[in-house]
Amino acid sequence: MSRLLLTLIYCALSCIPPVLAELPENQRELFQQTYSKLQAGNTDGFATLPARMTQYPLYPWLEYSYLKQNVDTLSDAQMLDFALRNPNSLMADALYTQLSKRLADKQDWQKLLNTIPPDLDDTNTQCYRTQALMAVGQKQAALDTGKQTWMGITKGISNACLPVTDLLRRYVKLSTSDYWERIRAALDKNQTTLASQLAADLPPEARSAVDTWMQIRKSPADALPNAIQQTDTPYLRDAITYGLERLAKKEPQQAETLWATARQTLKFTPEETAKVESALGMYQALRRDPAALPRLAAIPSAQRTQDGNLWMARAAARTSDWEKLLDATRQLKFDNARDAAGWQYWQARALEQTGKKREATSLYTQIAPQATFYGFLSADHLGQSYDSLRLKPIDRSQRVAGLQKIAAVQRAFEWFALGNREQGRKEWFRVLKQMDKDGILAMADLATRANDPNLAIWTVARAKEWDEINLRFPLVHIELAMEQGRTQGIQPAWIMGVMRRESAFDAGVESSAKALGLMQLIPPTARAVGNKLGLSIKGRDDILHPATNVQLGSAYLRDMLGKFSGNYAQATAAYNAGPGRPPQWAPDKLINADQWVESIPFDETRDYVQAVMAYTTIYDDKLNPGKGRRLSERLQPIAPNAPKATTTP
Repeated sequence: MSRLLLTLIYCALSCIPPVLAELPENQRELFQQTYSKLQAGNTDGFATLPARMTQYPLYPWLEYSYLKQNVDTLSDAQMLDFALRNPNSLMADALYTQLSKRLADKQDWQKLLNTIPPDLDDTNTQCYRTQALMAVGQKQAALDTGKQTWMGITKGISNACLPVTDLLRRYVKLSTSDYWERIRAALDKNQTTLASQLAADLPPEARSAVDTWMQIRKSPADALPNAIQQTDTPYLRDAITYGLERLAKKEPQQAETLWATARQTLKFTPEETAKVESALGMYQALRRDPAALPRLAAIPSAQRTQDGNLWMARAAARTSDWEKLLDATRQLKFDNARDAAGWQYWQARALEQTGKKREATSLYTQIAPQATFYGFLSADHLGQSYDSLRLKPIDRSQRVAGLQKIAAVQRAFEWFALGNREQGRKEWFRVLKQMDKDGILAMADLATRANDPNLAIWTVARAKEWDEINLRFPLVHIELAMEQGRTQGIQPAWIMGVMRRESAFDAGVESSAKALGLMQLIPPTARAVGNKLGLSIKGRDDILHPATNVQLGSAYLRDMLGKFSGNYAQATAAYNAGPGRPPQWAPDKLINADQWVESIPFDETRDYVQAVMAYTTIYDDKLNPGKGRRLSERLQPIAPNAPKATTTP
């Protein structure tokens, strides 16, 4: 335990908020008073602030609030002066947005191009920029910027962007397929206003299909029978295909019936047919219907959808159909190596089972260096150590010292000191937009030193450096986990793994489902577990208290582990999805845990189990250097449900 003790001592000495800890208290009080008045529209006190307040980290927010109250009377130069003095800030972004509209209204296009940052993340500003580029003769740049902006519009085509639409149509840069792609995306997100705006530019049959699509989206079961009777067009078939995919999820039998009828009256292309068959097969696989695998396998490989391939692979993995698993995994496509790694693992498993051990070893070797569920399992297959856990922390002290001098970083920490975590995080993540990967990791290091592990974890996520074990898996709340591990008779590393996945160590977090605290307990569960432990859980604050939260969460983990006979995969799934779910997912015969986990029908629970099991492995190594258990040792096979006892009369 010596390495752990040294780490905790280091953290205690180094995790000191790095910004302006000696600020006079009255500066903070004066800021809060003045800021509240400015937010309410009272500007009287701003002009009489003492000169020393200009040195206060959040003074720019007072100045910005004052300027915002008088924005209509400000000159362009005044707005630009403030933005240049506070570069790459939320405040500058807001003023640049207003200034771009003002310059566009005056058609001062060259000044707009000279003063407004080209990468400002605002749709209207990018539409103004498109108009400016065209006005000064940069036609190709205007068309490129305009097309990119137009394809990203989400809420509706604003007055600022209407000229861009006209421009793109004039130069034939918008095809019917472009319109249809945007309409599809809009309807999928229920953005009906945008879809209607876009449809107005399409041929009559396409406009009619959009109306039908909106009806289908609202109620597939009611709208599809009528849609199937309409005149066959590609647009109509697209809408019907979409509706059948949606209906297959909730009313599979009705979807099957309507699909059979539709095929008799409409001429679906092979691609459209494959899309519907993939959806029907996928939802059969989700229900563990034996008909799913042959149905999905019957779809031509080149036309099977990504979801169809995913669920064909999962059904094949669950039933140990290694040839079909190979077929499905070879069709899957991913944007990055990390997303592909899980399916490379399954391809390796299939190759290994079909006698192609050299190819399997090659794939395992590619995945094994990753500190992930499938990375650890691949290392286990190869009999290798977990090298990703042996990486030493990088000394970023110099970069961190420089970051503390950045005004926006100082503002973020000052917001934190005032208790406004939301505003502080907005400042923080705005800073990250301008940084390279090394800078983002240094910011994560800074957050760790400031004793904010949650901020550090989310910061590393922006860099997508998933193997940064030391920054992503801090040693916090260790004493609570070890105490409850002893009390409940479960592994502290498992408690840490659940805590890390549930809240990323944000003790005050509340989810949209009202789950609270480090181990994300919903109040009914917290009260029920508390009653068993003899604890009085009266309200939200009781559940949020870190020691109580970890005690309740650990006791619930113990109950789940007992319910599932010591099976960690099932117990972890039960913690996420409820104890009634894992028995519904039981196999017909004994299968390996990796096969069972991959076939969990809920994406959230499947990802959760894989993450918690990987995180548990990481924390086991941190708590027991060199003596942690292998992941595969913690994954017991999954057995069928025990038959229910019968009674005789």
